[in-house]
Amino acid sequence: MSSTAAPAPAPPPPTPPSASSVASGKGIHTKIYNGMIGVCDKFVPAKMRPLWMHPAGPKTVFFWAPIFKWGLVVAGLSDLARPADTISVAGCGALAATGIIWSRYSLVIIPKNYSLFAVNMFVGLTQLVQLGRAYNYQMEQDKLKTEADDKPALAQ
Repeated sequence: MSSTAAPAPAPPPPTPPSASSVASGKGIHTKIYNGMIGVCDKFVPAKMRPLWMHPAGPKTVFFWAPIFKWGLVVAGLSDLARPADTISVAGCGALAATGIIWSRYSLVIIPKNYSLFAVNMFVGLTQLVQLGRAYNYQMEQDKLKTEADDKPALAQ
């Protein structure tokens, strides 16, 4: 009689968190958030459930960050009414660069976040328009200065 014991079965792999799971922290903010989500879950209509349960849906920061970032687009559009001489080229350049860079990033992350892509593209585009305004203003100022320097001084 041979007493070879069969190897113990391997434990099952841990299940990845699902899109429907709520935050797993321990703080009071997490408990409040989980309570709010639990209440809202009951009222989400069946047609809206796929959006609600999506990995980049309203239960996640992937949804809310782009929503709040639209404020930068609104600010950029309202800045179109500002005089061109008050435009911060460094600030607009930084926002344009980050908008374009994050647009690319939003398409390579998982889950793909098209709302983040859209808001970053609009941030980048509004700031590129502002940079264009600043450039045109500077060119006009250089042209006026050149014309003023080329004018012959009036003889007295």
